[in-house]
Amino acid sequence: MASVMSAGVVRDVLVESLGKDHISVLEKLSEPRYDEDVAEELGMKATIVRTLLNDLHDNRLVEYQRTKNKKTGWYTYMWIRREDKLTEYVQNYIKTQLTELNSQLSDENGNVTFQCDCMHVPYETALEADFACVKCKGQFVECDNNE
Repeated sequence: MASVMSAGVVRDVLVESLGKDHISVLEKLSEPRYDEDVAEELGMKATIVRTLLNDLHDNRLVEYQRTKNKKTGWYTYMWIRREDKLTEYVQNYIKTQLTELNSQLSDENGNVTFQCDCMHVPYETALEADFACVKCKGQFVECDNNE
């Protein structure tokens, strides 16, 4: 079965929402792997890979099996990507983004907005800044929200 990770849109959404390092780790988990092995293959510190794996686990995109070494008492973790959750995660992320954009659009259609070369702001923000952008130093100009 082909991985959903190979779909360009899925990969793009994962990069946008999580970051490239998270995706590099996810791509290494098509089969169960130890975190140390993933770190070595990616040329990253194991602690960083573990942090990334924990982020992915928080989003339910990976799962692990923990085993204890009876001699040392240390735990080792075998990680695997959850193919069944990737599509669900991407769909939820896109729905959230769409909801936020619709909310922003409603706000802009109901209010006067201004823009400069680098941003789009509501009237109140432009007024507080004396209609001058603090980032690009440009002037805020009223937008036609009907376009």
